[in-house]
Amino acid sequence: MLNVDRKILSIAFSLALLSACDTLQFDPADAIGERPVDGRHLAAPEAAPESNIPNIVRPLPAVTAPQSEAPLALYSVVVQDVEVRQLLFAMARDADINIDVHSAVTGSVSLNAIDQTLPQILDRLARQVSIVWDFEREDYLTVEADLPELRNYRIDYVNVARNAQSTVAVASGVGGDETNTSTSTLSQVSNNDFWQMLESNLATILGESAEGDSSSSIIMSPESGLVTVRATNRQHEDVFTFIETVRTRALYQVLIEATIVEVNLNDRFQSGVDWSLLARDNGQVSFTQDLLGLNLASTPTNVLTIDKSAGPDAITSTVRLLSQFGETKVLSSPKIMALNNQTAMLRVVDSRIYFTISVEPGVAASAAGPGTPTVFTSEVHSVPIGFTMAVTPQISENDQVTLNVRPTISRIIRFVNDPNPALAQENVINQIPEVQIREIESILKVESGQIAILGGLMQDTVENSNSGLPGLNRLPIVGNLFSQKDENLVKTELIIFIRPVVIRQPSIEGDFENFREYLPTASNSDTSRNARLAF
Repeated sequence: MLNVDRKILSIAFSLALLSACDTLQFDPADAIGERPVDGRHLAAPEAAPESNIPNIVRPLPAVTAPQSEAPLALYSVVVQDVEVRQLLFAMARDADINIDVHSAVTGSVSLNAIDQTLPQILDRLARQVSIVWDFEREDYLTVEADLPELRNYRIDYVNVARNAQSTVAVASGVGGDETNTSTSTLSQVSNNDFWQMLESNLATILGESAEGDSSSSIIMSPESGLVTVRATNRQHEDVFTFIETVRTRALYQVLIEATIVEVNLNDRFQSGVDWSLLARDNGQVSFTQDLLGLNLASTPTNVLTIDKSAGPDAITSTVRLLSQFGETKVLSSPKIMALNNQTAMLRVVDSRIYFTISVEPGVAASAAGPGTPTVFTSEVHSVPIGFTMAVTPQISENDQVTLNVRPTISRIIRFVNDPNPALAQENVINQIPEVQIREIESILKVESGQIAILGGLMQDTVENSNSGLPGLNRLPIVGNLFSQKDENLVKTELIIFIRPVVIRQPSIEGDFENFREYLPTASNSDTSRNARLAF
């Protein structure tokens, strides 16, 4: 009986639990985010916005390592005086490849090749007999006779022929029945016809390697910058090598910076600029003299150099240092670009006009007939006054520049009257300018970026000045008592700085990087445009 009651009690308790579970409901208000949180509990973090959720990073597919090409098979061939056709077929059979041999392939070969690839052996055979080979596929070899074929070569070079001639002559003599004349003349001629010389050189190459074959030909087209050559494959290899070398060397450029300075020497340095003193005062610039047996302190027509490590501002700093020897004046500072072995000329001159007058005397009227008037005939002439420089550079492989330079400076000293007696008889005064010319003709060899200095051109000038009481100083006889005449002897030296720079990349991102600051920028353009609009 007791056991039965216990079972009934257990069942009733179980039913009560089940009924309680059945009535249990989830209230959303009881969620952590909805009901008040006790201060002793941590608050739930706020949900992050969807825009801040980063994208899923997916792994990139694995990159397989490149497979190395299988090494070519090696062969050993030892033959002597064997027909090349038989050797080719035997090699193709051993290499298990297809081969086509042109019917024009003939000749015998002797070869001793140990452990070489098939292309290497074919190249050696091509040097003995005239053949051209090609693998159309890995297992298909074609061998043909090396017959002449046309190939085009592009050469970007201007179609122009230039002739430059330079002559310097110095003559001295004494007039009279017996003359003693001494003349020294220096003449230089530079003929540059690029296309004609290229055609001649190509003909020489083909003639030496053609072995009597007259089927090769050269077609020049300077207008389109194209050279067409009909030659064998072996000849084309020589032609290609030559054209590539010429094209590279001919397009070398050099930027030549020249600065011409005139120094009015003071009383301490009447013998000229003391370059040893200048080198001692300036520790950053070192001077090197190319002439032997001369001292830096006394150097007539010297050639000095400044090391390129001094930088592009070495000329400016050296000109400033020259002020200790006297008053300095920069006459000209040009920059010029020139191609390799091409003469470049720069002229900054004024053409001064003068006239020469010839007189044909007239005939006075007489009883025999009317007279004729005097006839004056004038002929116009011009003389360049200023600075002229001709330079021809040659650039070597190690960026050494050989310069044939000839700077010339001319100026008018005074005007003199034409001493023609016929003009004096007619009271005609014709003035002709007296021109002073200072020039140097020299060949220099300097490194790219190095500065060459040509100096020692001395000149004595007498400066006359008159002062006195106005009016009284012009009186005859006693005028000298009220006037003063001063004669000042001025000695000047002309110094020329030349700095060649080899240009490999003629662009603002290349060798012209130092000139970027002189180019207009976008901000400068906007500023200038706004200024124009405001104006």
